[in-house]
Amino acid sequence: MSCDTRRLRELELIRKYNVGRQDQLVELLNAEGFNVTQATVSRDINELRLKKIKENGVFRYVQSVSVSANGDDKIALMFKQTVHSVTVSLNLIIIKTLAGSANAVCAIIDNFDLDGILGSVAGDDCIFVATEPDKAQAIADKFKSYLD
Repeated sequence: MSCDTRRLRELELIRKYNVGRQDQLVELLNAEGFNVTQATVSRDINELRLKKIKENGVFRYVQSVSVSANGDDKIALMFKQTVHSVTVSLNLIIIKTLAGSANAVCAIIDNFDLDGILGSVAGDDCIFVATEPDKAQAIADKFKSYLD
């Protein structure tokens, strides 16, 4: 499996579980067939710019940066490599992704911190982004610009 696929899955896992140690992430990934070492996970944590926070007395990894659209940003590149299409219907943006990538892409969208997004929901390969009515097209156009 590719490095980008693994990193997308890591983003999904830290959102789904309270992963606070690298060895926990290694176990979760290995259980899914990724066959990684702690050194690989450590590099991925650095590349994804994850940070460890303390929440309710428990440490866990979270994404630490807002995503920018420049070509240097690994997360924006992952967005570009996994999204197939962006469509607008009234105040709803429908985003089609590679199978199994929607949750990770949804995490990326949450970090775009765009004004006008009310919320998002991800399935396996589709994301619905609810927006303020007058901002849906502008937000969709911004998403589409990441695909160029």
